[in-house]
Amino acid sequence: MNDNVIALPRPRRHAAPPRHDAVVVRVHGWKHVAAALTAAREAERPVTLLAPPGATYTGGVGFWAAIEKRRRELFADVDAALIVDCDGAPGHVMAALRVGLKRLIFDGNAAAHARLADIAAKHRAHLLERPQATLDLVHEKDALRACRRLLAPGQA
Repeated sequence: MNDNVIALPRPRRHAAPPRHDAVVVRVHGWKHVAAALTAAREAERPVTLLAPPGATYTGGVGFWAAIEKRRRELFADVDAALIVDCDGAPGHVMAALRVGLKRLIFDGNAAAHARLADIAAKHRAHLLERPQATLDLVHEKDALRACRRLLAPGQA
């Protein structure tokens, strides 16, 4: 190996905020995520996957990190972003950053929000405002059909 060659680290990809033209679908687990992503793939449209308020209390950050990993593996071709809601729990935001989640919601006080936003930026992550969901899949009997209807051309 040549001693004059310096190996530079590869630039890390920065997680961008979700697209403004993406349809927002509230998802409550993997079946909802898979339905929304399948419909988005078929319609060739971007989609934002929004975890329910306080999702880190019920599923934990590990659950959402596993969903994000699986999403990236199985739906890498779909223009999608997952937003995980940490409610007002700064510890949940810190844990989410440690497991690699990049788009988070924090509803705590302004001082904590400012500090967490700085920390998130160092992790190449974002604290976002909670978007309005176009569709909440919690009461849908057929999540795929509901997503296909939503993402059909001329809809949303």
